[in-house]
Amino acid sequence: MKQYKNERLLKAIALVSKEYRALKDVNQQDVNNDIKENKKVAFHIGRIETAKNNVSISTLYLLCEYFEISLSEFMSRVEEIDISLKSKREEDA
Repeated sequence: MKQYKNERLLKAIALVSKEYRALKDVNQQDVNNDIKENKKVAFHIGRIETAKNNVSISTLYLLCEYFEISLSEFMSRVEEIDISLKSKREEDA
């Protein structure tokens, strides 16, 4: 069975990741090394920022921890970047 991929979502996640990385003034290697060292897990932010592969929620959580933001803050920014990703229920409220 083929894995579902939402290209718009992955691109928005990539952009948000790049934004927060720029705000923290770090490069991809810094992020990779810091997360690997602190969490003792393999991590490669380049895979997130190229938007080619699905991102697990656990990996996204590690990234949010690194940026010192909540998952909801990260995903709110994702929805701001691509309004089509915003829940239809929220738009009706």
